[in-house]
Amino acid sequence: MDGRTALQHTIMSVPVPGAPPRQSGAGAAIGLSFLDVALRLNHVRRLTERLTITDHRVARRITEIDVSLRMLDSGQRRAAALSRELRSAGPPEDGRRVDPIWVPVARISRQSAAPVEVRDAAGARLPRLTQYEASRLLASGLFRLLRGILDSLPAATPGSDLHRFLHRAHESEWLVQQAIDILMTERHRPESVLPRPPAKGVVEGQGARYRSLALSVLDKHEGVLTDFFELFDIALDNDLLIVALEPATDEHLLIYETPLHVAPEDKPGRRIAQLLRSSTDGYYLDYRSHISSSIPAYHLVVETESGVDIARMYLSTDADARAAEILHTDLTVLAQRLEDERRAPSRASNKILELQMQTTLRVLADLIRRRRWDAAQADIAVPTQRMIACTSLALVAVAGEGTTGKQGVVDSSILRHPRLFPNQLRQAAKELRDEELYLDMALENDPTSSRAHANWRGSAQTAAIGTPVQIRAGMLLRDTTAAGPRSVCAYALLVAMVGYVLAALLARLSWPFGPEARPALGAVADADAVIAVLLLVPGFLYTRLGLSDRRSIAGHLRVLPRAVANACIGVVATVGGVVAAGLPGGWVQLAFAVMVVVPLAGAVTLRYRRRTVRETAELVRLGAPRWLDGAEVPRVQGDARFFTARSAGGARFGPSASRADPALDTAPDRAR
Repeated sequence: MDGRTALQHTIMSVPVPGAPPRQSGAGAAIGLSFLDVALRLNHVRRLTERLTITDHRVARRITEIDVSLRMLDSGQRRAAALSRELRSAGPPEDGRRVDPIWVPVARISRQSAAPVEVRDAAGARLPRLTQYEASRLLASGLFRLLRGILDSLPAATPGSDLHRFLHRAHESEWLVQQAIDILMTERHRPESVLPRPPAKGVVEGQGARYRSLALSVLDKHEGVLTDFFELFDIALDNDLLIVALEPATDEHLLIYETPLHVAPEDKPGRRIAQLLRSSTDGYYLDYRSHISSSIPAYHLVVETESGVDIARMYLSTDADARAAEILHTDLTVLAQRLEDERRAPSRASNKILELQMQTTLRVLADLIRRRRWDAAQADIAVPTQRMIACTSLALVAVAGEGTTGKQGVVDSSILRHPRLFPNQLRQAAKELRDEELYLDMALENDPTSSRAHANWRGSAQTAAIGTPVQIRAGMLLRDTTAAGPRSVCAYALLVAMVGYVLAALLARLSWPFGPEARPALGAVADADAVIAVLLLVPGFLYTRLGLSDRRSIAGHLRVLPRAVANACIGVVATVGGVVAAGLPGGWVQLAFAVMVVVPLAGAVTLRYRRRTVRETAELVRLGAPRWLDGAEVPRVQGDARFFTARSAGGARFGPSASRADPALDTAPDRAR
C-alpha cells in the first residue's frame, strides 16, 4: 500500500479531532531539514559496507561512514542547532560547554525492528534520537509542507473546496494532520478501510462532511501532490538514524550494524537443482542495496567462512540510468528528425538539428568512454560484437571530421558525416537497453581468497540527478582448496577397491563377476567376518571425511561429495545385507558389482564436475552488465539473495526493469 492510499484509509478510520494536534513550527522546520539531510547525505564523505557471509542465507552487514560536519549547508546547520536548543534542559552551567548536535546519518527500513547501535571510532556508543521523537518532527514537517503546497495553488480561491479546507473547515485540516501524525508515529499502515454497514434513518452529518472534504481535496489535487507523496512514502518506509555528534570536531567515523533481508527459498524441486549446480559451478550470491547519489565514494567488503573463497565478484550501479533513459529518447526522436530533414531540407531546422545532434552524441560518447574505461580497469576487452552502433556514433562525435564539397571546401557539419544515418541512431538507442550500457561495473582484482572488495566513485552528474543509486553486487563462492571433493574421491576409489578385492577373495582369487564365480559367492564360509570388514573399514574412513554442516556455505558447495559418500555407505550396507541373508551367488555377485561401479562413477563425477566458463561469461551469469561478454549468456538465480528492504527492485531503465525478480521487488525508494 502506497502512502497516498494509507493516508486516505487513515482519514476514514480515525474520528474527527475536536482540537488541532500539538505541533510546532520549529519542529516542522527541524523535521523537514532532517528529511532533507537523510535524503541527500551530502555530509557523508565515504560509505563502506562489510558483508560477512556466515551460513547459507545468513549474513551480517556492518556499515562505516565518514561524516564531515563542514559539508552541512547553512540551513541544515541551523536546524541542527535548533534541535539542540529544543532538547536542551537549560543553558550551559559554565557558559562554555557546547551540547552535541543531532545529525541524520542514514535511513533504515521500517521492515525490521532490530535495534541499531551507532558507535564512534573509539567504540563508544553514541546517543540516538528515538524514532518516536523523530516521527513527531517528520509529521509536523510533512503536514506543513502539504499545507504550503495546497495554499500556493491558484485553485485556493474563496468559495472553493480548497479554500474551505485551508481557511474555513478547520476540522478537515485537523483530520489530515491527525492522520499524518498517526501514520508516522505508530509505524503501521492500515490494510483496509474499516467496514461501515449502512444504517437506516441516518444522513451525512458534520463529521462526515469534514471527512469527505479532506478526501476530495486530496483526490482533486493528486497530480500536484505527486512529489509530496513520494517524500511521504520515504518517510513511511524508513526510520531516520539521527545521532548526537560533537560540533567541535568536524570529522567523525561512525560504525553501526543493520539487518539484511533475504529472499524466500525456492520450491523443493528447484532447490535441489540449485544444490547440484552449486556443487559443480559454485555458490552464487546476490546483494542489492542503494545509496544517496551525493555520496562520493562507496566501498563494499565481503568476507566468507574459512575454507570458502570468493572466485569472482563484481559491483555495478545504475548511476547512469537517468542519463541513458534521456539518451534513448533523444536518439529515437533525432532519428526521425534526421530522416525528415534529409527528405525535405530546411535551413532553419537544419541548424537546430545540428546543435541537438552534437549535444546528444557528445553525451553518448562520454557514456561509451566510461564503459570502456570500466572494462579496461578490470583488464577486460570489450567484445567487438558489443556497442557497435554506439561506438560508431561516439567516434563521429569526438573525431571532429568533416566532408569536402565540390570546390574543396571543408564542411564540418555533423549531419553530413557518412556514418550518421537514422537507422544507426535507432540501433544505438536499442543497444542502450539490450546491452545494459546504463550499468557501470567494478571488479575485484585481488587474488582468490575469503575476502574481496570493490569500489565505486560517484560523479557530479550523478549527484545532480538526485535519485538514489541502486547497488548490485554478485559473488561466486567456491571450495577452491577442493579438500572435501578430493578426500571423498579417494574414499570412493577405496570403497570400490575394497569391494573388488573382497569379491575376488570370496571367488577364490578368480574374476569375481563371471558365471564360474557364482557358486563360491553363494556359499560364503564366514559371513560375519565379511560383514565386519564391509562395515568397519568404510565406516571408519567415512568418519574421517571433511563433510561440512549442511547449513554452511561449504556444506552447499560439498553437497555432491556428501551424496557420493552417502551412496558409498549405502552400497556397502546393501552388500552386507545380501551376504548376511545368504542369497544365491548371482545376487551376491550383483551386489559386489554395484559396490564397485557406483563408487567409481561417483569418483569420476567428482573429478570432472566443474565446467570451464569464460570469466566474462561467468560474471554475466552472476548479473554483471551484458556488454562485458559477446555471447548471450543466461542469468542464473542466486543461491542466496540479500537486499536492504524497500531497495531491491530491478533496474530503473532497460530490459531488466520489467523483468525484476518478484521475490526482491519491494517498492524501491523514490526521491524528488
